[in-house]
Amino acid sequence: MIGSYIKSFITWVLVIGFISSCSHSEKTLIGFMVPNYQEARYAIDRDNFVNKAKELGAEVLVANADNDDNKQIAQARELMNNGVKAIVIIAVNQTTSAAIAREAASKGIKIIAYERLIQNCPLDLFITFDHFMAGKLMAEFAVGQQPTGNYVIISGDKTDKNAELIEQGYETILAPYLSSAKINVVFKTFIEEWSPDEAYVTMRKVLNYYTDPISVVLCANDGMAGGIIRALEEKGLAGKVLVTGMDAELPACQRIIEGTQQITIYKPMTEQGKAAAENTMKLIRGEKLDGNITLVNNGKMDVPTIMLKPMVVDVKNIKQTIIADGFHTEQEIYRGISQ
Repeated sequence: MIGSYIKSFITWVLVIGFISSCSHSEKTLIGFMVPNYQEARYAIDRDNFVNKAKELGAEVLVANADNDDNKQIAQARELMNNGVKAIVIIAVNQTTSAAIAREAASKGIKIIAYERLIQNCPLDLFITFDHFMAGKLMAEFAVGQQPTGNYVIISGDKTDKNAELIEQGYETILAPYLSSAKINVVFKTFIEEWSPDEAYVTMRKVLNYYTDPISVVLCANDGMAGGIIRALEEKGLAGKVLVTGMDAELPACQRIIEGTQQITIYKPMTEQGKAAAENTMKLIRGEKLDGNITLVNNGKMDVPTIMLKPMVVDVKNIKQTIIADGFHTEQEIYRGISQ
């Protein structure tokens, strides 16, 4: 059964035009594992990492776990059996993925946690964006626009440490407004697997239950924001309630132009993929990691961490950020939208 995973879920990603006569032993083999492609960003993460790794002389095996942590563990074992020198993993589950890290460490394989910190296990590197700062940025924008009123907080999966950090960022900014009763959080919850459909159902229930107007929905990513805005549209409230998001997904950027979503938190993933590939190769070669390293404890050890900085994108700066970086083109964002 496990042997079938390599056929179904792990694909060779080869340099365009690469001559097949080159043997695997002549190149460094790296595994790159994504939890799903439900979130559009993970395909972008994959491509950014793979492209940079190719430049550095590596081949990459990519595995998609379809949100199944047991499948991801099986895929990781298959990668190890296929001779990878390192595994870069966006964990489906930050607790159960510790089994992957422990097994990799026992075999001398480098393990790099990408975006999500794996708990209670040995790790060689963690590379992420500052999600506590992301939460602060969303809340700062919200209170700058709506310093009073009823707020709803829709956070990501409660097993995801990033969701917890984002909510902590919200709380830091909201605390004085809550204590003075200027802002009232009428509802808050975590959404399993960051599901847009579950966010939609949840927001419908909120709108049906609370008769007082909602001023702001602090939402932790763009996928869920899409579900929330769909519920708002059904009540004629889209564009009247401030909605946040994160990841700069194309539909979110289009909603920002339309005015139904006010901001997204942009995490320049080209920078993240490049840094992950470069430092993975350094680990494999026994070289010193890049200088901007901090330490984050995962319950077992202080993990060397590269912490990148996110930024707010709204209708005023979308051209100077997302479009200027080539993350999405102007044509893609404005397609079908009157400017």
